[in-house]
Amino acid sequence: MKRIAAWITLLALLGMLAGCSKQGSAQTETSAQAETEAQSSGESEPQADEGAETEGETAAEEMPEPVNLRVAYHPNFGGNNLYITAEKNGFFEEEGLNVEPVKFTAGPQEVAAMVAGDVDIGYIGHGATFLAVQRQVNVFLTEFLGNGDEILTYKDSGITSLEDLKGKTIATAPGTSGETVLNLALEKAGLTSDDVNIVNMDAAGMVAAIVGKKVDACTLWPPQTTEVRKAMGEDNIVSLATIGDFRDQFAFPGHWVVTPKFMDENPDIMVRFSRAMLKAMDYRKEHPEETAENVAEFIDAPLDSVMEEMNRIDMFDADYCYQVMTDGTAAQWYDALQNLYVKDGSVEKTVPVEEWFRPEFVKEAYESMKN
Repeated sequence: MKRIAAWITLLALLGMLAGCSKQGSAQTETSAQAETEAQSSGESEPQADEGAETEGETAAEEMPEPVNLRVAYHPNFGGNNLYITAEKNGFFEEEGLNVEPVKFTAGPQEVAAMVAGDVDIGYIGHGATFLAVQRQVNVFLTEFLGNGDEILTYKDSGITSLEDLKGKTIATAPGTSGETVLNLALEKAGLTSDDVNIVNMDAAGMVAAIVGKKVDACTLWPPQTTEVRKAMGEDNIVSLATIGDFRDQFAFPGHWVVTPKFMDENPDIMVRFSRAMLKAMDYRKEHPEETAENVAEFIDAPLDSVMEEMNRIDMFDADYCYQVMTDGTAAQWYDALQNLYVKDGSVEKTVPVEEWFRPEFVKEAYESMKN
């Protein structure tokens, strides 16, 4: 009897174990099926959600804080081609810069607006760079060397040489590259400003004055030089001197400037703006025709006039800009210019170039692009 009871007990235990085993298998199969169904229905796992959130946060952290900038330009190729290239291709947007363009036709008025706080950053030609020597602005980005400024007269003026300018009426825009060319040309001819009658006009006024023969000669730059030739006929125009005639003595850069106050308060913006412009330099090098077309559309000028000016300047790419701004070459250009300004009376004395030529933002921007 004891043996029978023991067998009965053993069989009962085995039955219980079998029941537990079947129940565990069913639970495992049910869990696996539920997991498979969840994956096939597109439900994501908690770890994936956390990863996506982290990636989104990282991208947000990398985006620069948006900044509004008022940027001065001039209505010619040299004065806005880099701006419009950066704007059209989203280089400002990449740097978080919302740029509002503000038009000026001469550097001195533009710099006055910058000093007043009405403009943040702007382009000027070499003629107005004496204002940097006067410590009103700093040069922080050099983008090309100019060759386009000329002294023009017409055939029936009786002027065939620079020496013939003596006693004549010459229109020029004070504080511009045209005035610089005039001063160099008079010196070359052995004349001074006292030997001629100089009248001050803006570019549009000079075009009207020379076409109407109200003055004997004028100093102009593209696209206005093209306007004069079209209006009077190429055969009736005499070019007495160009800025390129003095390249062996001086380089005449076009560049971007900012007030010392804005620069000191916004170093990060300075680097971001410089980086956008360096990208624009490389783009215009590869797409010159597109660049000219964009400029012509932006300033509503004939494409042939814009192309003529483009062909009269030596444009930099990012590599060359970085090179001349960091190896001392551009500093030498500017030092020679400020000596010229002392000579013509634009400034009283020279100051150390490093006080107003500030290449550190281009250096940082360029190196960040290459790393």
